[in-house]
Amino acid sequence: MRSWATVQTSEKGGFIIKVAILGAGFAGLACARHLEQNGIYPDIFEKRHRVGERFPNMEAIMHLMHRPIKDSLVYLNNLLDVDLKPAAVVHTVEMHSPNHKAVITGKNLGYSTIRGHDDRSWECQLANTVKAHINFNCAPNYSELEKEYDWVVVATGDSSISRDLGVWTTDLEPFLRGCIIKGDFDPGKIRLWFNQSLSKQGYVYFAPYDSNQASICTAAAPSSPDDIDDLWAKTIDHFGITPEPGSEFKVEEYKIGRVSTRRIRNILLTGNAGGFIEPMMGFGQVPALLSGFYAAQAIVTGADYNQLTNWFNKRYESSLILRKYMHGLDDKAFDRIVLALKNRLSQSIMNNSHIIQLAILARMAALRM
Repeated sequence: MRSWATVQTSEKGGFIIKVAILGAGFAGLACARHLEQNGIYPDIFEKRHRVGERFPNMEAIMHLMHRPIKDSLVYLNNLLDVDLKPAAVVHTVEMHSPNHKAVITGKNLGYSTIRGHDDRSWECQLANTVKAHINFNCAPNYSELEKEYDWVVVATGDSSISRDLGVWTTDLEPFLRGCIIKGDFDPGKIRLWFNQSLSKQGYVYFAPYDSNQASICTAAAPSSPDDIDDLWAKTIDHFGITPEPGSEFKVEEYKIGRVSTRRIRNILLTGNAGGFIEPMMGFGQVPALLSGFYAAQAIVTGADYNQLTNWFNKRYESSLILRKYMHGLDDKAFDRIVLALKNRLSQSIMNNSHIIQLAILARMAALRM
């Protein structure tokens, strides 16, 4: 059997702790960052040729989705001792239904972030803070690593290893199609369309990279390869957009789910492998980063990783309830919701209140299911 371990391990408390991290995404890099701050230098293995998502796109971190944390970026930067910078501060969110539009404004509603190989992506920014060597184009078998290392942190961005270990349950398999477009954009304004003819129990999402380029994406669940292609064609026609050459991407059956345990022997499951994506809108950046941090904390301190990450289980359950509620909505229901968001009380609550959290929204949705 090939030996994967290198000299990139350090002594902690008189013992050599050997850590392997599978994946150089949010969770893996956050884990490496915190390990290094505690004198442990992991071996990082990344199956792709460099850090970053395989296709360029934009995502957002909205404060509403992460309460009671007031500002997720400030919180993460303090926790990881880094200086992550967003693409833009979101000051406007436009929400569209077939017949109505609600515009929510505020000084700081959240942040837009770049994904992909762009040097401005958070993955690339994080990678610049990590000293450990990243082994690219390398995907060793986790079962080999667990015999050679004290700890194996799974941060692959998918559920394949979790399913192989028998701890995974799939709750949602969305299909995505998107592209980059050019134009004249306000980087601080993102837009969402809830329209069954365009997204089928999902949404169309628009966010600028900068003032000249933007990402637009159709997310549908449940769906099929042919279905998402048809919806994407309708989206292009509806908005009259012209995708930049080579910028279109497609994701089929992206598994979102949960795990029965996040530790199996000396294996710790983080990011999507640990069930850290919220089903409602697919938010996963903040939970993934936190999961990597807590995996490192468990290794450094000996704390129970399942206990450290137990807080996310309730968030996931609440988000899943909201997703199931969303599956039952038609265009008339989306019209009513967007119309309700136009009143001042709704906007004030969404913009300023620290009371409205996922659990409360989930209880309200459960009463209507």
